[in-house]
Amino acid sequence: MSPLWRERVVVGLAPERLSALLLGRGWRPRLLDRHALPLLEQDAGEWKKGLEALATLLDEPGWHGRDIAIVLSGHYVRHAIFPASSGLSGKERQSLAEVVFRDTFGDLAREWELRISPAGKGLQTLACGVPRALLEALQTVCAGRGRLLSLRPGLMPVFNQIRRDIGQSVGCLAMVEMGRTTLAFFELGQWKHVDSRAGNAQSLPLLLLEEAELSARQPGGILWLCDLTDAASLPDDTFWSYQQVNPPALAGMDDQDNLAVWGMV
Repeated sequence: MSPLWRERVVVGLAPERLSALLLGRGWRPRLLDRHALPLLEQDAGEWKKGLEALATLLDEPGWHGRDIAIVLSGHYVRHAIFPASSGLSGKERQSLAEVVFRDTFGDLAREWELRISPAGKGLQTLACGVPRALLEALQTVCAGRGRLLSLRPGLMPVFNQIRRDIGQSVGCLAMVEMGRTTLAFFELGQWKHVDSRAGNAQSLPLLLLEEAELSARQPGGILWLCDLTDAASLPDDTFWSYQQVNPPALAGMDDQDNLAVWGMV
């Protein structure tokens, strides 16, 4: 049976909040239930309280035994541009990803599980790294409580929402979360640079300016903004045009800043 024809749980895991949606069957899912729990006194990058809360939720009768899709906050994910690699085997691509991540993030990358997005011939793509300890802990929590079908960094469904609009344009996708902003730059349909920076929502203009200086790139283009804080400041210059990136509409769901909503993309 297709996963679309089973009730499923979509989870958004962030250091400050666990959010979850219980969705009905079908191509147009119905919202059956929702859950949001602030995770007080949990530092950025930590996940213990979130996993404890998820285990408790999945033990509840209405949530138990469902298919599970999880979207991870940018606090738990690091991204790097993966070079064009036509002709490489899967093993060679994985080895190259390990080199790219060690060059970018140092020895800490040895503790991460790496995944590479598909790419057209001759094009750069995006790779991501997630701590193996977090992946193993999530698998343990889901085992016996449901079936873990997918696990994605939050940037990917946001990108999928606008990928057709990007086309050959120049600009930046900014995903603003509580305490962290992820910036992904595009030029003529290709990934050019990606970074994830600590900071509040009001620091977005400064982060954009700093990234332009670091990469020796003229600032400007289209700024696609996914703001999960509803507090992001926009650049006040004329270099950027602005487009809001919204999650899919879901009847009965008024919290559009909820990370879990992006699990439907």
